[in-house]
Amino acid sequence: MNFKRLTLVLVLVMGLLLAFASYTLAALPADNTQVGAVELVQTDPTEEPTEEAMADDRAPVNIYAVSHGACAWDSYWCVVEKGSDDAAKDLGVDVTLLTTDKFDLEATAQNIDRAVAANPDVLMVTVTDAVLFDEPIRRAIDAGIPVIAYDSGDIRPKEESIPYLTYVGPDDYQGGYQAGERFLLAGGATKAVCVNQQVGHVLLDLRCQGLSDRLAEDGIETEVLGVSDDPAQSTTTLSDYFAANPDVDMFLTLGPNSADPFYAFMEAEGLEAGDVLHGTFDLSPKIVEKIKDGSSLFAIDGQPYMVGYLPVFWGAMLHRYGIGPSTDITATGPGFVDESNIAVVEELAGTYR
Repeated sequence: MNFKRLTLVLVLVMGLLLAFASYTLAALPADNTQVGAVELVQTDPTEEPTEEAMADDRAPVNIYAVSHGACAWDSYWCVVEKGSDDAAKDLGVDVTLLTTDKFDLEATAQNIDRAVAANPDVLMVTVTDAVLFDEPIRRAIDAGIPVIAYDSGDIRPKEESIPYLTYVGPDDYQGGYQAGERFLLAGGATKAVCVNQQVGHVLLDLRCQGLSDRLAEDGIETEVLGVSDDPAQSTTTLSDYFAANPDVDMFLTLGPNSADPFYAFMEAEGLEAGDVLHGTFDLSPKIVEKIKDGSSLFAIDGQPYMVGYLPVFWGAMLHRYGIGPSTDITATGPGFVDESNIAVVEELAGTYR
């Protein structure tokens, strides 16, 4: 075990535990309803642990993770998966990841079915399409499997939404809204485009909606440009769009899979830093480089390492000790990285950030 990494992660986790006032439950109901009061028991720190307690510490935990994204074709997910892998090693649990070879919500729904059939101790799932995923996730909850949403949650009204334990991830609407604020503070731009590599992914759509809503307050129009996870194809799409819309001077990309084609588009069009305004969600070594040279104003950090780590942490705590999150949302973002703080995260981009 890497004790330096474990110490860092435990400090972060304990900070979140204090921030969200986590508590111990005798049993956590499937409908996320808190029943009764929490009894605090003072223990003697010098007392030797019982055999039963020691057995609990060694209790195996089998977690299934179902994700719509994968490290193989989206670098953002490399960081998320590292978080889950590290948590599994640090906490001594088993994590089985089910994912797809491209953005495919139907295939992801089938993977949820597979996970439920395996009857894991805990299920963590990206709720990329709440309507499509509703039935299989509720089936897991009805079967007594605790469910934690990560990266993407159910944004429907509470009375309609899936009653999972908590959502671990960023507030994507606020990320887009605050991106609009940053663009306005930079000044000079008059028309925006939100470059979405996974149209239909409800949380990515929310990023564009947040941007549009903020810019509309100042009378600025925002369009959504759908691209793909194919870099060359996306670069061509951007060039064609710019040729037809030369007045666009603000670009928000929604992750490395749309940011990298944007940088290739800039080079192909002969655009210099400052010719257009650009911001992006997420970090990568390339995005860090472009923030440093002025091509990008900012990156919006959702802390993907914690997005992957915390659901495994909560799953282990819940299964072994009955300790669960006390809030519907465990927020990991948004946070902004720009030229003022890029040095702090530069070496961590692509691994822990």
